[in-house]
Amino acid sequence: MNTRTLIGKEKNDIPTSADRAYEIIFEKILSGELPPGEKLSIRMMSQLTGVSMIPVIEALHRLEYEGLVESFPRWGSRVVSLTPETVRDRNMLREAVECQVVRLLAETGLTKEQEHRLRFIAAELDATPRTDERNSPFWKLHYEFHMQMAEYTGCQSLIRALHNVNLFHLLQRIVLLKTDLHAKVLGDLHQKILKKILSKDPDGAERAMRDHIRVSVLTQQKG
Repeated sequence: MNTRTLIGKEKNDIPTSADRAYEIIFEKILSGELPPGEKLSIRMMSQLTGVSMIPVIEALHRLEYEGLVESFPRWGSRVVSLTPETVRDRNMLREAVECQVVRLLAETGLTKEQEHRLRFIAAELDATPRTDERNSPFWKLHYEFHMQMAEYTGCQSLIRALHNVNLFHLLQRIVLLKTDLHAKVLGDLHQKILKKILSKDPDGAERAMRDHIRVSVLTQQKG
């Protein structure tokens, strides 16, 4: 899962000190070494990453923009907390974004190439057991399917918002690992969403996506 793509940054740019600081802090957050709610002192992050404080500040701003870091006036920054309020907020954002994505695709249609690509990913995804390891094939395909749909809308705000929501849920899965979620196949949920899009049924596509998200949230809560 290429969640580390720097939105708004050219892939061929030479990495800067801020990029290096971002990568190190990013990995330590998603590995759990810097847990949710952990204070991120600029001085300590400078020592941790081996770069000066100004690039660290830039890196923390980037992580805040992506929703993995929270900043407070006169207090500083910390890893985003996983409070019930924060989790509910991100789930609501995900539902709003993803439902709008499928509505747009159902209204505007897909090219044959786009349809073929989504059919392939959806079939692979629905046949892959769901596990909660960070690098499991399920989550790589899941990220690809949902982000690919967002990218096909051509709306950068939706793409950015969904990218950030995916990062948050990746953190949530790693920190709150549910062993009883291992090896579950969740049926043909993603193929049903695509079928509604291809039938040019915006309302049906939105209902299918909303059902998918709510089943996912309930599964997580029961774990």
